[in-house]
Amino acid sequence: MTDLTLEEKTNYASRRAVEVAAEKHFYDVSQPHFPLGFSVAYRNPGHWDIFAKQAHGRVSAWLHANPGSSTSGKDGERERAFRIRGEPGNVVVFDERWNPYNPHPRKELVFRSVPAAMLWIAEELMQEP
Repeated sequence: MTDLTLEEKTNYASRRAVEVAAEKHFYDVSQPHFPLGFSVAYRNPGHWDIFAKQAHGRVSAWLHANPGSSTSGKDGERERAFRIRGEPGNVVVFDERWNPYNPHPRKELVFRSVPAAMLWIAEELMQEP
């Protein structure tokens, strides 16, 4: 990034500031968000992915911050909401849900087993309006 001019850097910073503000606005409008279902994918021992519908607003915010642009993305598409990694006694859950108020990297949660981690994830995602 050292080869960018000062003007290019300030233009990027101002566009990103507009996008961050738009993300927070559209995220707030979509609350409360209930994914109403999720799926679990097993890849190999100690490697699980949990997918759910994303809160609306991420694509709308990007389009608002980048007028005249287009994307194939749609609001409310499925995202990897959580990933589980580890081994018995040290199972780590990473929260990957889109939330402009709680950006990545986030603090991971540690459990003793995959079933314990899944119980916590199910409690997070199985909420009804």
